[in-house]
Amino acid sequence: MRKTLRFAVLVLALTTTSVVVGQITSPRVLSSSRSTSATLEEQLLNRLKATRDDQRAYVKYVVALTKAGKLDRRLVVAVERYALRRNAQYPFPFFERALKYEAAKRRVVLPTVRNFASTRPSAPTAGSPLP
Repeated sequence: MRKTLRFAVLVLALTTTSVVVGQITSPRVLSSSRSTSATLEEQLLNRLKATRDDQRAYVKYVVALTKAGKLDRRLVVAVERYALRRNAQYPFPFFERALKYEAAKRRVVLPTVRNFASTRPSAPTAGSPLP
């Protein structure tokens, strides 16, 4: 009886807790002349939950292609919404694949996120002296 009561309390506690959602990018200091709406880069970083450095670099590259006119902003936003519908918890992989497919249809070559990964080691290797 005690085990079932503990289990019921645990289940109740897990089901009544709310999901915490936070903003990934730091808030901008807005002057009176700037718009209060988020830029395309901030929107993509926050909504796609791009937390790793390679994901952030990929989003910056996509935004640069959009500013250069190679990708249409409406296409990028539509693919972002598609990715959010596919998986709201972790939409970035769906965004990457769908945007690569749609960009290829428009003859724009997009590299994968792996190409944006940092090449520096995260920790010193064993046997190499520290600087």
